[in-house]
Amino acid sequence: MDALKEWNLPQPQSKVTIVLLQELVERKNVEKQYKAKSQSYGYILAFLLVSMGCFFWYELENSTSFFVNELSFSSVPMLLVLFISSIVTYFQLRKFSKKSKKAEDEYESLRLEILDRSDELFEGQKQWESRHVLFKYLKKEYDINLYYK
Repeated sequence: MDALKEWNLPQPQSKVTIVLLQELVERKNVEKQYKAKSQSYGYILAFLLVSMGCFFWYELENSTSFFVNELSFSSVPMLLVLFISSIVTYFQLRKFSKKSKKAEDEYESLRLEILDRSDELFEGQKQWESRHVLFKYLKKEYDINLYYK
């Protein structure tokens, strides 16, 4: 939350502007965290499913009959571990995908609010003319685009 205190703002901004921008940066960071977790669980799930497929392929290749008759959870404990891990990972993926979507919606709503209220937030002529420096900094450092909706 102290990130904006280190910024060299062109002109002293109002406290409301600073609080809104700090909240915007925090929401962007939360969104990035949830997206990263969701993506990592997606990769883990894909790896587990490919491992299960390879395991089935291996058992099918080594079986003596056309069908794998002896493939069950009790005879092959690795299959049980992969299956349970896949289920747990799937539900974690769903949970973090929902949280990522919610965080993205909250971030986007605040970003649009700042864009709509920019006349109020940058009141003086000097602040209004120098706001592009602030927008450029936010785009460069935090990948927050305040130029357009």
